[in-house]
Amino acid sequence: MAEELGMQEARQPSALDIATQWATLPAEHLAVALAALDPQLAREHEVRMQAERDRALAEQERIRARSAERLRAHRRHLHGVYAGLVVALATLGASVYFGIHDHPVLAGTFFGPTLLALVKIFTLGRSDAADLKLAAAASRSAANQLAPQAPPPPPP
Repeated sequence: MAEELGMQEARQPSALDIATQWATLPAEHLAVALAALDPQLAREHEVRMQAERDRALAEQERIRARSAERLRAHRRHLHGVYAGLVVALATLGASVYFGIHDHPVLAGTFFGPTLLALVKIFTLGRSDAADLKLAAAASRSAANQLAPQAPPPPPP
């Protein structure tokens, strides 16, 4: 019982509580009751409106933060695309350079699956194990094709 009294003392009476108390009075006192009720209703309304403004500001901040994160993600993606383009052009240039200067192993290494794996890493931001296996296989294949062949045995 003491806890209930403590809770009632700490709680501000609502407009309905005030109206209920004044309802037991004679009709002459109703004008006084309404005059006392009006400021309480205005205070409660202001509290609710401030809570709504705070909620709206929090929602706007959340939307702004999400928009900023999307913009950062888009910029990171564009930087990856540009880096992939630069790597692709540099790799193709290196492949052509080594091909012209009689280094077909290096030219083959730079071109093909290696080029595709590097561009995929930069543009998509990920790489699969299969990409690396293909690049390694291409390098081994290019190296094996240029390995010196054993001379054929002399005719008897």
